[in-house]
Amino acid sequence: MAIVQCPSCNKSISDKYKSCPHCEISLSGLDDEQRHRLAIKSRVKKQQMILNHSFFALILFLGGFLYLYNQSPQKGTIEYQVCIGVISLSCVWYLVNRAILVYLKKKK
Repeated sequence: MAIVQCPSCNKSISDKYKSCPHCEISLSGLDDEQRHRLAIKSRVKKQQMILNHSFFALILFLGGFLYLYNQSPQKGTIEYQVCIGVISLSCVWYLVNRAILVYLKKKK
């Protein structure tokens, strides 16, 4: 009995399982080519999710910046602090997501 990775969800499972207990995909009749396709499909799905998160972070960053530019809130007010917080948080979120994407593309 060996621990292997499910080709669909990448979670650790026993090689004796007929189907994955996490994603319930049937593993009994899969050959190496089908396992490879499932692994690629899973990786592309994860990359797409991270890409969507980075676009959402970019939209938040631009929204906070445009609000700060157009409304010109006074320094020290809660409105100003929220704008700076949103800009900072979304910038960090965007950079982390982009680093994850680079890692996933190099991992292959």
